[in-house]
Amino acid sequence: MKNYIKKKLEGLPYIKRLKDRISELEGNPKHAYAAGHFYSPIPSIDDILQNDERIFKPDKAPLEGIDLNEKKQLTLLHKISAFYKEFPYLSDTPNNARYSLDNTYYYDSDAVFLYLIMRHFKPSKIIEIGSGFSSALMLDTNEYFLKNKTHCTFIDPHPDRLLSVLNGKDRDHHLVIPKCVQNVKIEVFQQLQEEDILFIDSSHVSKINSDVNFLLFEILPKLNKGVLIHIHDVFYPFVYPKKWLLGGRAWNEVFILRAFLQYNDAFEIILFNTFLETHYADWLNSHMPLCLKKRPAQFSASGSIWLRKI
Repeated sequence: MKNYIKKKLEGLPYIKRLKDRISELEGNPKHAYAAGHFYSPIPSIDDILQNDERIFKPDKAPLEGIDLNEKKQLTLLHKISAFYKEFPYLSDTPNNARYSLDNTYYYDSDAVFLYLIMRHFKPSKIIEIGSGFSSALMLDTNEYFLKNKTHCTFIDPHPDRLLSVLNGKDRDHHLVIPKCVQNVKIEVFQQLQEEDILFIDSSHVSKINSDVNFLLFEILPKLNKGVLIHIHDVFYPFVYPKKWLLGGRAWNEVFILRAFLQYNDAFEIILFNTFLETHYADWLNSHMPLCLKKRPAQFSASGSIWLRKI
């Protein structure tokens, strides 16, 4: 009878979750290797601190096999910077704006570069994976400067933040797909044409059946030539901020992206904001100072890379 009752209790969802949590606190025997072990994808904090100089010094980081396309980046930057003075949020947020710089997710250089790219390329279509404040900025830029000619598709399994900023016209004109990107047909992405945008703000984690793997292995290779690709939370020289790593964010998207770009002549870097902030800070300070704004510690760092399929 005791075994019968025990078996029934262990089958209850609450008891099962409780047992799983106890296992985690005891070292989680479900995982063969503890965090920090050389077989674990979660890094050792001690190892990070001991190798601080090598890991986090951009000027000493070799990027073998990756063409940073520096001259073309600068040519494009100088060209699109003409739109900077019209960035609607330089002083006060416009009335009825969906977007505001007063957020901790997508702001400053990330926001400026998205706005500039949209002004310059005037995309007919944008597909965004992972929505929120960036979506609000897209919709504002589309309305204020592009006469609402850009059609946006937003793919997000949890689109609550997006839905909170959409107005009635937005809901009629644009498409929200409340799914994981892995469950969206590849043909949706093949609708993008030259100078359209695939905007990626993923889980940032490469693992079995992750969105990162699906995008890099299935979607990017099948995009049409000329499509622009934004990937958020990518930092020069393809390493995450130290405070993120010390805070427990064991993301790995930048590493697999770096490997993807090595010796890859099918994609080119067109803008890499943290690279430009590292090497051309004086120019940015003179022409686009918002890109160098310092934020309080609770803010995530700004970091995005823009690619083009060639």
